[in-house]
Amino acid sequence: MHPTIHPTGAAAELRRRAGHLRSLASAIEHLSVLALDGHAGDDTWRGRRPALCREVLSTNQHQLLLAADQLRTRAIDLERQADQLDAAAAAAVTAITASPSAGRVG
Repeated sequence: MHPTIHPTGAAAELRRRAGHLRSLASAIEHLSVLALDGHAGDDTWRGRRPALCREVLSTNQHQLLLAADQLRTRAIDLERQADQLDAAAAAAVTAITASPSAGRVG
């Protein structure tokens, strides 16, 4: 954490990043390339290796979906960190206000 960023500001930034990661995951899941397998039948191909192409396409689609899942997992981690920052800030405020010296002037 950057020393000049307030803990709740840092938590807000982590939540903003988490939201961005979720947006990216959603965008990946809606890519038109994920529907290409519907057009990859034997009658589509003129080459000698339609099965290999379907296999590679399936592998690539799986990798994209896995990446979307990993982005969401990272988003959950960032939000957990933000919650921890908020809890630490709240605990610090509570400790300061509960301190016997709170409110005393020099």
